[in-house]
Amino acid sequence: MTSNIEPAFKIIANNKNITDKIRERFKSLRLVDGTGTTADTVEIALADHDKANPVALPPRGMELEVFLGYDGSAQRMGLFVIDEAELSGFPQQVIIRARAAPYTESKGGMRDLQTQKTRSWPKGTTIGAMVKRIAGEHRLKPAVAPSLADIVLPHTDQAHESDMDLLLRLAKRYDAVAKPVSGVMMFNKRGDATTVKGHEMSRVTLTPLDGNDYRVTIASRDSSGACIAYYRDTRKAQRHEVKVGDGEPVIRLRMSYADRVSAENAARAEQRKRARAERTLFYSLPGRPDLAAEALVTMQGFRSGVDGDWLITRAEHYVGSNGYRCTIEAEQPNTAEEAAAATRAEAIDHVQDATIVE
Repeated sequence: MTSNIEPAFKIIANNKNITDKIRERFKSLRLVDGTGTTADTVEIALADHDKANPVALPPRGMELEVFLGYDGSAQRMGLFVIDEAELSGFPQQVIIRARAAPYTESKGGMRDLQTQKTRSWPKGTTIGAMVKRIAGEHRLKPAVAPSLADIVLPHTDQAHESDMDLLLRLAKRYDAVAKPVSGVMMFNKRGDATTVKGHEMSRVTLTPLDGNDYRVTIASRDSSGACIAYYRDTRKAQRHEVKVGDGEPVIRLRMSYADRVSAENAARAEQRKRARAERTLFYSLPGRPDLAAEALVTMQGFRSGVDGDWLITRAEHYVGSNGYRCTIEAEQPNTAEEAAAATRAEAIDHVQDATIVE
């Protein structure tokens, strides 16, 4: 990035361009895109120093489209729903916060994902059907990875649990990512760097010329080793174990599952997660709107231990007085062998007759 390139942003509120109004009082913009249990967020800080003309507080439920880039060319980063405003001083400022997961009904009709419900999902419901129904109830569009959509679920109880928490529970079981993105409820395989249609995400190559502020942690305590999960044969009143992986350390999951396939899925998900976490990367560099969670990054020209492929787990974009900066956190991507093994294991679910025990 050269010094004569100016950061650019654009804000669309309920289909109306409010960029010029935001720019008059603009202090900073922070956008976080991640794969964890916290919804993607955007935070806009505005100066509120003029008592005669204070910043107008936006209504809850307002939809914000956020674009970031340089020299007037900005890339769409997502759709967010305002659910919080913070007033503070000194200096006087207003911070507007919005999330990709609606916490209140939005102007466009998206509905709250946090309301707790009690219901049962009958045996034979597929992941695709569950996500489609939940997305429809909240005025979102469903987008489920092909490798997950046709998996048949056993009887599943949703007891005093929000739809978002249910999907996150299911995502943990199948090592997936469940989150709303730009009005879409996404349910995708974690660590495969693929879109919901099964296509490989665009790869970004970074060199020391892009920035040299990096940190790599290699932790033996997080090595994958072997993962063991237990299931109970109720007819014989016996407990059995399923082992995924080899070597040390041996991780034993505390929860007891209702059947072999459920136990194997849980063990495989844990083993895949630990394998990815053996090496982690933290990298800060000039802002790039193409850096997003679940994208593959190839580090090139640094040194051994740093060079190679990395999977972004969290991307933070910040525009402020010092320009546009990005910070990414990344881990090892899944290997082709791991992905194939997981797909074979999940295929067994199509014929399984069991009940999930949580």
